[in-house]
Amino acid sequence: MPDGPLAVISAALKAAKRHKFVVSLWILFCIGVAALYAFTAAPSYTATATLLLDPRRQAGSGSEGSLAPTLDVSRAESELQVLRSERLLANVFNSLGLANNPEFGPKAPDQAEAPSLSIKNMLGVHEPPLPSEEIVQQRKFETFAQQFNVRRVGQSYVVEVSYTAADPTLARRVANAAVSAYLWQSIAAKADAAKNGAEFLQGRVNALSSQARSAATAVANGSLPDAPTPDADARVIGAALQPLRPSAPRKTLILGLGATVGIVGGLLAVALRQALDRRIRTPQDLVQRVGLPCLAMMPDISRKSVAGRRAMSDPRTSSTLWLGNSGFALGIRDLRTSIQLALSNRPGDSETVVALVGCGANSGTSLIGLNLARIIQESGRPVTMIDADVHGSAPRSLMYDFETWEGTCLADLIKDPSRIASAKLLDYGGIAVLPARLPDTEVNSRVYLGAPAFQKVVDHMRQTGFVILDLPPLSLSADTRAAARRADAVVIVAEAGRTTVDELSDAVNGLRSAGASVIGAVLNRV
Repeated sequence: MPDGPLAVISAALKAAKRHKFVVSLWILFCIGVAALYAFTAAPSYTATATLLLDPRRQAGSGSEGSLAPTLDVSRAESELQVLRSERLLANVFNSLGLANNPEFGPKAPDQAEAPSLSIKNMLGVHEPPLPSEEIVQQRKFETFAQQFNVRRVGQSYVVEVSYTAADPTLARRVANAAVSAYLWQSIAAKADAAKNGAEFLQGRVNALSSQARSAATAVANGSLPDAPTPDADARVIGAALQPLRPSAPRKTLILGLGATVGIVGGLLAVALRQALDRRIRTPQDLVQRVGLPCLAMMPDISRKSVAGRRAMSDPRTSSTLWLGNSGFALGIRDLRTSIQLALSNRPGDSETVVALVGCGANSGTSLIGLNLARIIQESGRPVTMIDADVHGSAPRSLMYDFETWEGTCLADLIKDPSRIASAKLLDYGGIAVLPARLPDTEVNSRVYLGAPAFQKVVDHMRQTGFVILDLPPLSLSADTRAAARRADAVVIVAEAGRTTVDELSDAVNGLRSAGASVIGAVLNRV
């Protein structure tokens, strides 16, 4: 018996196949939602500029002989933090005049405007005060900073500075401005040092100031410096170009993700439903969840009548579909073989008594029992079928024809055992049937299937041949357990998709505790 993850996967796949229509609809729904988002979401563009961190040693009269500074890993990480710093981003934000850009939020409220009438004001509910201009500007800057990204390429000293915006031009300008701001900060620091150092010449100061002005102008223009900046601690190796296509939403990825979510979610939902589903559906459920062998599987042979209701075909006619090579006929043959194998080691030469017990009403025990009797009779053995529902607790799927028949019933024989020897049975399509009650027989509570008289009826019928007991459902009659003790083998009939594991387990435990010999179950209406 498979267990562990393989059993769960196998059960999920079988359940998915059984509910393939629902799972397919769920997958299509997920793909549709993903497609709706992918084709309706506002596109965004990402522009990326590339820097190479390359610190230069400061040239001057007093430092010609000094070694050029080196750049280690910690220094590179420090430069990344400088690029992410609020000071640099604020410089870019203010230089490009992004405070009034609608992409980062609404304009600052005018505190002088009178509050407009609203439902809350009419109801006397005071609205919270409008945020100040400083708070609005701070929120805009936070929105701007969230779209900014800096990352180091592998373990190299190459840094990618990228910005994502709904406007591709804005994305390009911000990425280039951020790079220029970094260059400007580096050069400005060296220019300040040059002004304060007496060892530097005036030409050196002028060169640094020129590079700083070029970098500052580039920040304001959202571009790269026009003039070279050899004294910066980094070199621009790739300018941010204006994106030609959106970087988000990534439609193919979203559609693939939607399909994946649909498939995985559908399988998980089916697996969860399978785990919570307590109904018996397959022979594996009988074996794995109840520990009961499946003797046979019977297909659903119900058909729609002229009135539109589902009805059973008449088994008394020779043209019924299960007399050929139908699935029902194969199931009856399998049931006969399973019963013979189960009783092959039974001692004694007396005929066999087999009881059919349904877990619930309309389980189909009468139809199965009658066709089992027919196939046994065709092998040359006499068969008697006893309808044991003496109290009429369950509706019968077979209608007996009492108009031209005069005989006895099981209820009369139990009340008067002296009539057993002279009992006249009903010929039902060539099969001897002992009805439970006649139309004019009153329901008598004193008629008990556990009484010795019922045992005498069974023993008498056993002498004439094979006996099939059609017992009332366990859920409707407690007499069933007492009557099942009289049989050599008890077969439980469970409806696929309706009988639950708990109902079947209770039926098995109840019958076995009463001393009945339960050999297996039939899965009906598969």
